[in-house]
Amino acid sequence: MFRRLALPLITKCWVNTKYLQVRHLEVAIVGAANHIGSNLALLLLQNPKITKLNLYDDDDKVRGIGMELDYFSDGPKVVSYSGDNFLPAAVRYANLIVMVARTARKSGQSRQQMLAANAPAVHKLCKVISEQNCDAFLAISTNPINSIVPFASTLMLHYNTYNPFKICGITHIDTARCRTFAGNALNVSPRRLQVPVICGHSEETIVPLFSNLAPCNYSLDSCKADTLTRLLRKAGTEVINHKTGEDSAILCMAWSIGEFVERMLIALSGYETAVHCFSANPHFGTRFFAGPTLVGAQGIVQVCSNLPMSEYETGLLNRSIPVLNKEVCAGESYINVMNEAGKFKRT
Repeated sequence: MFRRLALPLITKCWVNTKYLQVRHLEVAIVGAANHIGSNLALLLLQNPKITKLNLYDDDDKVRGIGMELDYFSDGPKVVSYSGDNFLPAAVRYANLIVMVARTARKSGQSRQQMLAANAPAVHKLCKVISEQNCDAFLAISTNPINSIVPFASTLMLHYNTYNPFKICGITHIDTARCRTFAGNALNVSPRRLQVPVICGHSEETIVPLFSNLAPCNYSLDSCKADTLTRLLRKAGTEVINHKTGEDSAILCMAWSIGEFVERMLIALSGYETAVHCFSANPHFGTRFFAGPTLVGAQGIVQVCSNLPMSEYETGLLNRSIPVLNKEVCAGESYINVMNEAGKFKRT
């Protein structure tokens, strides 16, 4: 299915990019003062489809970042916002809101600890979006994605603004890494390859489907597929370890989010295209699922289902689903934890 659906769409979109209708697209980056956000802003500055780029962060240094980027003679208008009072203005007219605010992941930190650290920022954003711009597409890169996206969806549901077709977690980095690993193993350029990565976005839930490697004239034996799967699942942790446990992947994350945003802008311009994301999906025995997803001007058009898998991949998925369900439930129920702590604002 991935070969029949995603590749023709991606190829078609690449061909059609030069013919896209001009549309005034506004993008907001929430968390623009951190390393990922500022690098992402620099990448998006080169995108001709964006007419206005809003940078928001609680940290006042975002104003300096915005000022510096606005000095570029080319690219969209850049406006920076800082502080809770200016978050509504930052997202009010955005077509796409990209959430990259996070507490940096450190060595040994559990997913539950990351959820507790990052949930308040997501809560604040969801509340403002519900009040100011519930029609925007919300793309979340804040970890742990397996729990944060269900948490954000539950929040939007409480605020009566939940649209499952306009909220997702960005998992594009998984397929980007997967293409690189496969390209190195096959001694070909990763740009020539497509590999769907499904299920979730944590060490125990990432499931690459090397049996669906495209173009179909390339293939990996089961031994190599197993080795690359282990490498992919440990890739994020390896980066942290090599940075002495103080920081997570920054540059590859910013680049992969930039590639995701590029495809989303094609979709928002009226052309359906395929992205890798984590969204509401009931086809695999869980309420949320990651994989190749068709998106258009009004949001998600079609989620993945019925993907062909090898016996190894099927076993891997079957072991991953219970873990994913547990992490999804942790996110959905975290609203109760915040409510008990008096941190949940219902209105």
